[in-house]
Amino acid sequence: MPLSTLSRSTGTPHGAWAEIRLDRMVENLRVLKSFQSAQTRVMAIVKANAYGHGLLEAARALSPHVDYLGVSSPREVRVLKEHKLETPIFLLGRLFPEDLPSVILDGVTLSVSSYEEACAVSEASLARGRKTLIHVKIDTGMGRLGIPFGLAVKSIEKIASLGGIEMEGLYTHFPSAEREDGFTESQVWDFTIILRALEKKGITFALRHAANSAGALKIRTPIFNMIRPGLMLYGLYPDDSLRATAQVLPALTLKSRILQVKRIPAGHSVGYGRSFMAEKPCTVGTVACGYSHGYPFAAASQARVLYQGQRLALAGRVSMDYLAVNFGDLRPQAGEEVTLIGEEGGVSVSASELASWSGTIPYEIVTGLSAFIPRIVIP
Repeated sequence: MPLSTLSRSTGTPHGAWAEIRLDRMVENLRVLKSFQSAQTRVMAIVKANAYGHGLLEAARALSPHVDYLGVSSPREVRVLKEHKLETPIFLLGRLFPEDLPSVILDGVTLSVSSYEEACAVSEASLARGRKTLIHVKIDTGMGRLGIPFGLAVKSIEKIASLGGIEMEGLYTHFPSAEREDGFTESQVWDFTIILRALEKKGITFALRHAANSAGALKIRTPIFNMIRPGLMLYGLYPDDSLRATAQVLPALTLKSRILQVKRIPAGHSVGYGRSFMAEKPCTVGTVACGYSHGYPFAAASQARVLYQGQRLALAGRVSMDYLAVNFGDLRPQAGEEVTLIGEEGGVSVSASELASWSGTIPYEIVTGLSAFIPRIVIP
């Protein structure tokens, strides 16, 4: 979770910082909801520090517009509870027995992926005089957590007999909703089979969900009545093919400042390994951001940053706390801003581009941003 939240009135931080557009998160949510019926519920996924955007800030902005906030750890639960957010919290994943007492007392809705896990939740709830809401997860093809398809009906029948819990939801997860290969449709069919079999046994669920961001755009069926958008809430796409389907806007800009400027002669090297050798005299500026801040080391050879509307290459490797920028014949000044992710003067560097230059995915870029980087909320 971010250790500091600032506003522009407090001044510019010394090193790197992220500027967060909460209004864009809310607008992106509106776009995703426009693909659903008016009755569809929403669980906003704010795990992993809201995909690097700041857990508390994102949760506060999205809470008035959603039915659940989805997190993945007891620590995230504590942050939201300490700040008294009223929106119900859903804890994704699986907990160890020692984690159960605190989240049960907090009234968190839990995910359950097996009968044994449900028994542990039941026992911990009964011991504390509580009734815990659970959503049972079935594995229809993701292959991670969840009750296997062939065991789902019998396992859920047994779970239904346990005390101290209430089965509010049934859910699964789409691993490739953006693809047109029929796999997601087969998952929907398998989910439907389980749901109908349980209904015949008198077991029903108030909430049924599967759709992540891609699924929210692509899957339309009354079988599901809640969506779980994540990455697209923050203006990023899980797959480029979705850009033509819905327009969302990035909510995060990553900036830093130039610490020092120097003119170097031809043949002079910059950085570890001397991988950059000036072919002609050029200006190099040292910027206060490195891989300790979450800027990817692997991006160095292709990465571009923005300065006064121009895309500029790095000079050499990314260091732990710094990166060097080749300003060519420009004359930047120490203290001036450089945009590492974002838009400036009609030119942009996106998290997706930075991911491509690094051989990774945009999820890793934004979630990898250090919690120590201040998040500055932009009205």
